[in-house]
This record gives sequence, C-alpha cells and structure tokens, in this order.
Amino acid sequence: MDALRDGDVEALILQDPYRMGYDGIKTALAASKGEPVPANVDTGATLVTKANMSSPRSQELLKPKVE
Repeated sequence: MDALRDGDVEALILQDPYRMGYDGIKTALAASKGEPVPANVDTGATLVTKANMSSPRSQELLKPKVE
C-alpha cells in the first residue's frame, strides 16, 4: 500500500477472499446435491489505484477484517 500511495506502483488487482470462499462453498454444495454447476466461477477482481485506494470498497479489500 505504501508503494501505491508513493506512486512506485500504479495499481493493484485485488480479489475478494470472502466472496471466493462463499462462492466456493455454494458451488460445492450444489455439486454435492447433483445440481449442475458452472465449469468456472468468476468471483471478480477490483482495480485499486492511488485515486480510489481510500474508497470503502478498496479499504475492505486492502485491510480485511479477520476475526
């Protein structure tokens, strides 16, 4: 984050590990019930730049709450 803030890095591509886990369990449950599941599940990615790194969504991904 310091490199992004200082301009040494132009952008970061971040994934949402909570969504990845949720979608993974949801897909596994459907498969265990014999339901059709997609071959690929796109859980998305977020482009974080210096301009948007303070946004609430960027902050959720940069500093996830781990309990």
